[in-house]
Amino acid sequence: MTDRLSAEQWSEYWRKGTITTFHGRFGQNYDGKVRDHWHGVLDRQPANAKIVDLATGNGAVALIAAQHGRRNDRQFEITAVDYAEIDPPALFTNTAFAEDLRKIHFLSNTSIEATGLPHHAYDLAMSQFGLEYADSDVVVAEVARVLKRRDAVFAAMVHHADSAIVRQAREGAEQILACEKSGLHLAIRDLLGRLDKLAARDKDLANDERAKELRTAINQILAGLNQRGRQYRDPGQIVYYIENSMATFNPRVSGGMSLAERLALLRRVALETEAYKQRMRDLTSAALDDAAIAHLVARIESAGFKIDDNRPFVFEGTHFCHVLSATR
Repeated sequence: MTDRLSAEQWSEYWRKGTITTFHGRFGQNYDGKVRDHWHGVLDRQPANAKIVDLATGNGAVALIAAQHGRRNDRQFEITAVDYAEIDPPALFTNTAFAEDLRKIHFLSNTSIEATGLPHHAYDLAMSQFGLEYADSDVVVAEVARVLKRRDAVFAAMVHHADSAIVRQAREGAEQILACEKSGLHLAIRDLLGRLDKLAARDKDLANDERAKELRTAINQILAGLNQRGRQYRDPGQIVYYIENSMATFNPRVSGGMSLAERLALLRRVALETEAYKQRMRDLTSAALDDAAIAHLVARIESAGFKIDDNRPFVFEGTHFCHVLSATR
């Protein structure tokens, strides 16, 4: 089974309304040193630069460019490409940045390996956590085709196999796999079914022997998962799985729900965590090690570019990703 997500899976993810793939630290878009890095790239562009953002997702980096252009009285013309079906202007209509998104030309269902954009028309091609998900050799050739022959820039941030992001992704996928193998959902379904039958027969829910056995089994599983969670610096996925699964017994969450509704709640937890695990596996399989980055650099140079920046990018004290920038 491949670890790579399909266009349909990414389309479903982006429709959930996140501007980046980071729900916490960058829930409102990239900021701090990440945003500053892109501002530095943009500041070296002409005032009327034509810019293309490759693998844009919901337009995070393209939005940074649009906002920076507006605030600095620059007339950037921005195109943003993604192979998923996306429509950020429609998705974020009630946000402070809605007007900036409307100024971006989004091309969805479009491969970054074959954008269909005009030849040698763009001043800057940019990508954050995008080109490594595609055939990077083909992407480099496409970038060389769409960028102007002189004074053009290709700038990218890519996932590095040894970065903190990839380590966290790997650990997150491991945590979900441990949860799935624990048998917690099976035990919860059995107990919910048993309690529903007892309630229908007006039986004693607290003292039923089978219900007691199932409660004991659930508690043992929870103890095992909590012990597993202590192996990780951030056991967030185990915590999420436990809390949302056990919410089927929480009157404040599931009070008044039928058995079918409680089971549906449990299925949503399973689907959401499985989707997360797949995204994390996609990320880790896409990440580039030093050899792959060296190969990418060689391909960029062979396409007629001069490498200006090629280094690990440190954010808040951790190896965040790898930065590449090239001009011709």
